[in-house]
This record gives sequence, C-alpha cells and structure tokens, in this order.
Amino acid sequence: MKMKVIDLKEGYRIVDDVKGLTKYPIVPKKTIVTEEIIKVLEAFSIEEVNVEEIRNRKTDYRNIQEKVREKEAEPSQKINNERNTFFRQYLKTVKSYKNQFTSWQAGVPIDINNVRRNMIPLINALEENPIQLLLLQNYVKKIDYLFHHAVSTGLIAAYIAKRLNLEKGDIIQIALAGCLSDCGMAKLNPIIFQKERLTETERIEVQRHTQYSYKMVKDIPSLNPSAKLAVFQHHERLDGSGYPMGEKGDRIHLYTKIIAISDVYHAVVCDRIYKEKKSPFQALEILNYEQIGQFDLKIVKTFTNSISSFSLNEYVKLSTGQTARIIYINHHYPTRPVVKIEENGEIISLEENKQLFIKEIIP
Repeated sequence: MKMKVIDLKEGYRIVDDVKGLTKYPIVPKKTIVTEEIIKVLEAFSIEEVNVEEIRNRKTDYRNIQEKVREKEAEPSQKINNERNTFFRQYLKTVKSYKNQFTSWQAGVPIDINNVRRNMIPLINALEENPIQLLLLQNYVKKIDYLFHHAVSTGLIAAYIAKRLNLEKGDIIQIALAGCLSDCGMAKLNPIIFQKERLTETERIEVQRHTQYSYKMVKDIPSLNPSAKLAVFQHHERLDGSGYPMGEKGDRIHLYTKIIAISDVYHAVVCDRIYKEKKSPFQALEILNYEQIGQFDLKIVKTFTNSISSFSLNEYVKLSTGQTARIIYINHHYPTRPVVKIEENGEIISLEENKQLFIKEIIP
C-alpha cells in the first residue's frame, strides 16, 4: 500500500526500491522501516513509499531494532571493557612480534608456536568485537609501524577468511601467513625503514623482502604450502602489475588474494613516515575503485560490506571537520553512508555529496 512518508511508522517494510537520482535505490526493497530510515527518506525529499505491514510485526520489528540500536542499548562500560581487552591482547601480540623481529635480525629462526599463541586469542577477540577493525590504525606509532602492520595484516586477513566461510584451519594458516609475510624485512638495512624516499636500488632491495620472507618460512612444518606461497606472493596483483614474479589471475593463490587486500588496506589507513593516513572508508574506496583490477572483487566486496555493516551508529569526523553519526548504509554505496551532523541534526548522503568524505573514525 502507498503511504505518505509523514505518516510512516516504524515496523513497516518497504515493498519497492525507493529511487533517487542514481540508478541505485536510496532505500532497497524489503528494508524494515525504523526512525532512521524515515529520516533518510525525509532527507531525500521522498513524499510517498509503497509499504506493507509486517505480519509478525512484534518479532520482526524487535529483531531489526536490536541490530540497529545495539550500540545504543549496550552500556558504555561494557563496550569500553571489550575494547580494552582487545587492546591489551593486541599490544601484547605486537610487542611479541617486535621481539621476534629483533631476533630474526640476529639470525634466529622464526618461533611459529609463539606467533600462533599470540595470534589465535587476538583473532577470537576480534570475532567478539569486530568494530576494532575500524580502529586498528589508532594504535599505531610511526616508529613501530612495521610491527603493527604485520599483526594487523594477519588479523584482517583472518577476519576476511572467516567472512568468506573458509574452514578454521585455513583461517589460521592465512592469519599466520599474513603476520609473517613481511618477516623478510628483518634482512634489510634498518635505515631503509626511516627514509621518506628510497633510491631505485633501495626500492629493488625492499621488493626482495618477499623472497627473504619465503626463505624464512619455507622449512616451518606447521605452515602448509599454500601459506608459504602466500608469503612469497603477497605483493602480486591480478593484472600482473605486482612482484616478485608478475603473476596474473588464477596463478595467484586465494590465500594471497586475501592477504594482499589486508596488507594494502592497513597500509593506507596508517600514518607512516612518508605517507599520511586515510580513513577506513577512503581506503575501501581505493580498493574498490582506484585500484580496480588489481584485487579479487568478490573478496574486496566481502571486506567492504563487513566493515560498513558494523560501522552503523559510529561517530566520524568529516572532511569539513564536523562530527557526524552514521545512520544508514546503502549496500550499493557502502563506503559513502548517510550521516547525521551532530551540531545541527542535518542529514547528509555522502553519495549525493561527493565533495565530502569521512576523514576519521572517532573511537
């Protein structure tokens, strides 16, 4: 039935896609109407929509409200405790990796059991509190970027593998491979890590880290051949533009494809000596659009949808400096959600206002 937006109430279901100026709907069909959805419709000056009343209204409405308002209903102390628990485990793992890295520089072999003991609890903690994926970059100090990057790459890769419904054994192998993919950096001159610009000779030497990494992991019995291959291949790209072999398409292993996305994403969102960080949403746009063809699109979409889904109700800083809250995510444009400006209550679609972008996630 047709209903005026001004008369719309929570608990109805949108029957038809609500169209805007683009080919994708503002609100897709089958969306449950909530207060925030009503605000989105009003923001786009939609006057009338086709809706149906939910038969089992109480049950269906309660379920959708629990998801949408989860963060608001949950005590802030509980959220802080969960985040602090993750933070402590994360820093412990980074410290352990840093200590091992120092020993690798001295020629000591990798203690894979130590890596596993630290990574598995961290993976489990992330599964319980996935919003941490949006905040990993906030923990990084430039001077220790290399160690944070190793742990975060393995962690992000494990999360993506989980979302792809891979087996538990594969998830662990991917996490370990991601964490160890840059272990060969221990064989480089440490001065390289402090330089803003590299000479061509230094750049070539840095690219050799994939080979050094492979040599360091190739004799570890508990790493399977796919994980070892991923360590060697993690800078390969589907279009052949990567290194060390310039492999293309199906010659690049699934493990590699997952780790490559994790590696680039975390590098983009972090402050480094030679590059300023970007927000998670900007990093996802780079993977989805600017570097299209280099990465597996299915994996990129899975990662993008995962991150955007639990960013709902998170506070962000816009490129204008304003603070806003994410109130709606269009699955066709997950990196450009609808936000509500805190200062004045204005609702803005970042898809309709492309000059604006999310600059930072506010913890």
